[in-house]
Amino acid sequence: MTADLPVRIVDGRVVTNPGIGPVAMLWLPLHGEVIAKIPPRKGNRGWLHETVGIRSPKLDDDRWKLPRSCLVRLVTAAIDRYGYIVLWRDMSKLSQCTRACLEATGVECQCSCLGAHHGQDAAGWFERVGDAVVAEQGEYTRTGVVYGPRGSDSNASVYDGELAGERYRVDPPGRRKWPTAARFMCASCMTAQASVWDHCHTHGFVRAPLCNRCNTRYWRGWRPQHGRATHGRNFDDSYYRWCPEHANQWRRCSA
Repeated sequence: MTADLPVRIVDGRVVTNPGIGPVAMLWLPLHGEVIAKIPPRKGNRGWLHETVGIRSPKLDDDRWKLPRSCLVRLVTAAIDRYGYIVLWRDMSKLSQCTRACLEATGVECQCSCLGAHHGQDAAGWFERVGDAVVAEQGEYTRTGVVYGPRGSDSNASVYDGELAGERYRVDPPGRRKWPTAARFMCASCMTAQASVWDHCHTHGFVRAPLCNRCNTRYWRGWRPQHGRATHGRNFDDSYYRWCPEHANQWRRCSA
């Protein structure tokens, strides 16, 4: 049922379950730039520039105006950062998947499916959560879709450095040979299946797969007003060691 989903759209509003926290919201109009409303954090501009690969992100009040070409990278990176994103998309009522779309192997897509109907390699890093919300807006149609990390049917195993030394990437070619995070148990709490790949923001290396709860542990603290429950006693940050520069950083700090 829809009420069981962690993030859902109800009467045009985004509703999240306790413990999920704020999620990113993106709007793709018929023409022009992507409009992104992301939870305010120190370092958002650096994240958009360094991680998503946007040369000059523009902030207008509380919304970022970003190039359309960054859409798939932005969705991938935002899911890793927040666990879920909501994408609002305006499209012409005449928009439909063409043969070129159905046979495509890349993820860049100008039609309404956002790559959902592409080849096996196209939709490997995120998937739709729940049903799409559709609203008629005169000459165009607006859809609202919640996206989350792609799951796995295999039994979750303990992470053993399968991506050790890998630079964190959000572009599809860079992730082509990566396993899904859901293949592993969360490297922090070890009680839940992982959903996203955590990375070291200082050095840019992949650290470990985490569940959404552990991934958002440090952003605003575990305060009830921010929708986060108290973390478990078995919270463990030893997965930081998977960044190859972690030990050197601590040696420099203690010198």
